[in-house]
Amino acid sequence: MAIKTEILAELERYKKEEKEQRKAANLFSNLRLTSFVLGVGAVVLYYNGQSKFGVFMLLVTLAAFLYFVARHQKVNKRLERTRCYIKINENNLMRLNGTWGELSDSGAEFREAEHAYANDLDIFGKDSLFQLINTTTTYYGRQELQRLLKKPQADREGIATRQRAVKELAGKIHFIDKLQCAGMMSEKSTYDPARLIEYVRSEARLFSGKGLRWGVLFLSISTALSCVLGFLDILPALIPAIFVICQGILTALGFKAVSATLDTIHRFKENITAFEELFTIIEQQEFHASELIKMQEILGGKHGQATKHIKKLEYIADAIDVRYNIISYGLFNFLLLWDYHCVFAVEAWKKQNGQLLEHWFLAVAYFEAATSSANLARLHPTWSFPVITDKLCFNSKGVGHPLLDAQQRVSNDFTLNQGLGIITGSNMSGKTTMLRTVGINLVLAYAGAPVCAEQMTCSVMDIMTSMRISDDLGNGISTFYAELLRIKKIIEQAKIKQPMIFLIDEIFRGTNSNDRITGALSVLRNLNKDWVIGLISTHDFELCSLEQEDGIDAVNYHFLESYQAGEIQFDYKIRPGRCYSTNARYLMQMVGIELIE
Repeated sequence: MAIKTEILAELERYKKEEKEQRKAANLFSNLRLTSFVLGVGAVVLYYNGQSKFGVFMLLVTLAAFLYFVARHQKVNKRLERTRCYIKINENNLMRLNGTWGELSDSGAEFREAEHAYANDLDIFGKDSLFQLINTTTTYYGRQELQRLLKKPQADREGIATRQRAVKELAGKIHFIDKLQCAGMMSEKSTYDPARLIEYVRSEARLFSGKGLRWGVLFLSISTALSCVLGFLDILPALIPAIFVICQGILTALGFKAVSATLDTIHRFKENITAFEELFTIIEQQEFHASELIKMQEILGGKHGQATKHIKKLEYIADAIDVRYNIISYGLFNFLLLWDYHCVFAVEAWKKQNGQLLEHWFLAVAYFEAATSSANLARLHPTWSFPVITDKLCFNSKGVGHPLLDAQQRVSNDFTLNQGLGIITGSNMSGKTTMLRTVGINLVLAYAGAPVCAEQMTCSVMDIMTSMRISDDLGNGISTFYAELLRIKKIIEQAKIKQPMIFLIDEIFRGTNSNDRITGALSVLRNLNKDWVIGLISTHDFELCSLEQEDGIDAVNYHFLESYQAGEIQFDYKIRPGRCYSTNARYLMQMVGIELIE
């Protein structure tokens, strides 16, 4: 596979770079240590009477130490980035090899027991669609992707617009990887920035009067100047001491209020740094799709307005760092009222940009969610982008389940243009998988992503499912009653008179055959609407008679099994018409259950 070969080559290249950078990092680490030891030696020489040579050596070793520290930090940054690229390529290999279920982010917290389809179609959780495609690294990015999979686009043009964006991004491999790498560089990028957003959007000011700002500035300058003059014996020591005491009192009085403001900014320092790079990557990329240009413009286009302003906030966050070291905190605040100046800077920044920050984050989220879909298209070039039509339908050629390994996946040509599809077949023949194949590919289609099919045409429909039904002992709800409630929701949704597709697996399995058949026939007659199509799998051949019933638009499909050398085999191919075979008795014998007549 060409794409796999490309990824393996990239991975090998990054691993070679990582090895070289590791060597360089070790080298500069050793040089830092050596220069530090020589500096200590210079101090010893100074105190042993070699003052001139000692001072000279101290200055040289100090300069060397600072240089090696800077180089070491730079190499470590490159090393960290290279390791991120290695991780990205390893994750993509896992997606291709079918081991993506081991990826760390499964989106399990997004599961909702009552969601219309998410649990039945494996949208979130272990071995889910979210886990397969997710490459987001920010809080809003993850939220945008889960929203697309849980509450997809409801209009044809919106889906087409997103498709154009995803198609363009699929051709920008380096952009996809750079965006993901930039987010991965910050471990805290997935933190919810709600507190930061709430603060910067608030119009409340801690210090609103200009008089206080000028007073703080005057006091800071006066204190610093008096300390210098006092050191030179130009002023008596009492004067700078009074200034320092005044600053200490002001620092203590404002500590609680100032801390609440500055801690809010500092808590998201890593996020701010990560977003500065994310903004830069997006702003510097050229786009053609209208939605991508629109999102880029929110960030200030190629003029880099968002980058420029977030960089200012990053500088402020760096300045706030001073207060988290007790020595620097006392020195800077008793001499310069540092915290007050930081608050003034923060409030000036939020007055100018406070209403824009969330929009910037959401623009990045759009790109992250879109690149997740684009990465899927990149890894699976044989998948296609579906045609979205106004006519109620699901037409596909070579459609398969995207969560199944490509080597094991069996694809089918399947069409459901109107009415109800009744699927029969023996156990394990592929009925349930077929229902999920239709549903999960519709979720991908509505998210603007490629689908696991050679070709696919579909309309925009509400997706309603009833497959994984379980009891709720805490509320005294049996499995059968839980299924009744689920089926009721599907019937109620059908009354809204908007396009809908239902997928029901083994309806009413929790009751006797007579009631099951009667109930199933009633449900299907209720769902026989012009604006509804759907599939139901069943072992009850009696339901197949609906195909001949007047006023019911139904069609039968089935799966077959075969027996060779005493073993049961399935081809997982869907066929028109009803099934006439069963395999339950054979399967019981196969697992060693003795049948007593």
